[in-house]
Amino acid sequence: MINLEEIKDKISKGQEIEEALKKFNWKEFEGFIAEIFRNNGFDVKQNFRFKTKNRYEIDLLAISKRVAFCVDCKDWSRGRYKKTGLKYAVKNQEKRLEELRKFLEKNPIAAGMMNIGQTQEFYPLIVTLFEEDLLKESDTIVVPVWKLNLFLLEMDKYIE
Repeated sequence: MINLEEIKDKISKGQEIEEALKKFNWKEFEGFIAEIFRNNGFDVKQNFRFKTKNRYEIDLLAISKRVAFCVDCKDWSRGRYKKTGLKYAVKNQEKRLEELRKFLEKNPIAAGMMNIGQTQEFYPLIVTLFEEDLLKESDTIVVPVWKLNLFLLEMDKYIE
C-alpha cells in the first residue's frame, strides 16, 4: 500500500515523483492514482470487471456528478517504442469504454449502484508514470501521474 504522506515527504525533499513511485508494483501504482481521484472528490471503483460479448476489466472508474473517467494506469519504464505501445493502449481503452457504455445501458441497476446516471460524460484516460509525447490521441487523454492532480483541478480546459 502506498503511503501518500511518505510520497509527499520524498517529493518535498527533492525526489521526483516518478522516482518515488518506481519501487511500487503496478497494483500499488493504481492505488496511488485512485487516491488522487478520491482526494479530488471522485468515487473510485478499482479493477472493475464486466461482460458484454467478452469479458473486460477497467483499472479505475473515477466517477463524479459531472464526469466519469475510464482510467488505464501505465507504470511502464522509459524506453523505445513507447509511443507505439501508448497508441495501442489508447485503442484498447476506447474499446473498453465503448463496451462499458453498452454494459451500463443494459444494466441500469449496476449503473445506479455505481451512481452513474444520464448526467455524466464519459472520458477515456491513461495515466502514465513518465511523461509521454502524446497528450491526446483519438478521444483519449494521456496524463503523467505527476500532472494528474492539476489535470483534475483544471479538467474543464481539457474536456469538452
